[in-house]
Amino acid sequence: MRRMQARRAMDIHARAYDGAKRDHRTASWQAAGGSANAEIATAEEVVRNRSRDLVRNNGYALQIVETIADHVVGTGIVSAPIGLKGRNLKRVKDLWSGFVDECDFDGDQDLNGLCWSAEKAQRESGSAIVRFRRQQFDASATRAPLKLQLLEPDFIDVMKTGTTANGGWIDRGIEYDSEGRRVAFWLLPAHPGDVASWRAFSMTSERVPANELVYLFDKLRPGQDRGMPVLAPAILTLQDLRSYFQAELVRKRIAACMVGFITSQDGDIQVGTEPGKTPNGTQTQKMEPGLLQRLRPGEEITFNNVPGDSGVDAMATQYLRESAAAAGVMFEQATGDFSRVNYSSFRAGGHGFRRRTERRQWAFIHSASRPIVARFTESVLAAGLLSAIPGGWRHTPPGFISVDPDKDAKADLANLRMGKVTLSELVEERGWDYVEHLQRLADDIKAMGEILGPDFMFDGDPRKVLNQAKPDNDQAASAKDEDAAAAA
Repeated sequence: MRRMQARRAMDIHARAYDGAKRDHRTASWQAAGGSANAEIATAEEVVRNRSRDLVRNNGYALQIVETIADHVVGTGIVSAPIGLKGRNLKRVKDLWSGFVDECDFDGDQDLNGLCWSAEKAQRESGSAIVRFRRQQFDASATRAPLKLQLLEPDFIDVMKTGTTANGGWIDRGIEYDSEGRRVAFWLLPAHPGDVASWRAFSMTSERVPANELVYLFDKLRPGQDRGMPVLAPAILTLQDLRSYFQAELVRKRIAACMVGFITSQDGDIQVGTEPGKTPNGTQTQKMEPGLLQRLRPGEEITFNNVPGDSGVDAMATQYLRESAAAAGVMFEQATGDFSRVNYSSFRAGGHGFRRRTERRQWAFIHSASRPIVARFTESVLAAGLLSAIPGGWRHTPPGFISVDPDKDAKADLANLRMGKVTLSELVEERGWDYVEHLQRLADDIKAMGEILGPDFMFDGDPRKVLNQAKPDNDQAASAKDEDAAAAA
């Protein structure tokens, strides 16, 4: 009976998952079973600093991070009010345009540049913070009394841990209520890595309610409340590649230094320079291109072995493919090397990247664009600058650059005629506000008529068509006969 039980147990074990077996192949594989936040807590700071070091010193890492930011945000996400008309719509758009231009707390860029920097910081450091800064205002205010301050995740006081009076707790600078929802962040007054800040500030963190900021991070696991850099799975790969390049460079330098060694049976023979001139007493000779040197009797010369090429390109390509896959970009985008693809393969291969980018775009809109617009509306209402509340806002992320503009334009026209898209979507994908675009179009057409006359037109007037469809030969002949009969 015991033998039967043992055989049954071995049979079940043989049919189990290979990934769960414990044998010589998995002896060094340590897989922790902690929560997402617990695993991030032990690695967040180290991974973040190493990711930043790669972005600073590794061109491929910089290319990956900026490629993601360029495709997710690019020149900006177009936000426009809906549900308003006439003067109310114009008033809201004027206020929003002024806010877009002057919203940066540091005064360095507009909202579009701020969003791009936030997306890049999120991918490079794992997360980014956009803090709402209310501004004082009076009856003379003409702009939204609100500024946006972009902060790195280092401002979160990770030493702040404990419990709260209402049954909640604080875990490494993030405060939760009794039900486990984020309610506040404990932020330092300055960056802890800035040496000067330790002299100018007390470095005592303050409590900032969660609705007073936007915390951007990529949530990959349920319950995860902190982000990790997009390069986290590729850090060792990129670092190994950098070390490999350095070793290869040293090998090439050594290979370029061909050295000849002259040996002689007679120790009294002095060749070349006078004896005793070198530090260790040995004699050296200089090699020149095209030199033929006769050796003395009893002398012979040997050369060092030059190592051959070890397939650098193949090794680098494999490492870069793994790094690009880990970060979610195409190999060609990470390297700028398009020599291995053609037109069809690049378009087909870009579908997966496009789908992932669209997911990242709408995650950014949900996490950042909508809260920013909501706080803007609140600020202009509080300042008495707006009487009508928009019925909502639409947010249009940037479209993808066309590989074949002619084919894509025909596809856009077909989708527009079938009602699959709207004209506002096509316009705002290119970074323009739709109402502003229509106003500019109307102004152009009006100026064209005033200057060139009503009978002159370009193909740019969408109300008219210059290239009419030509009839076939039978239709043309029939039309000609009808014209002749009418003339008779």
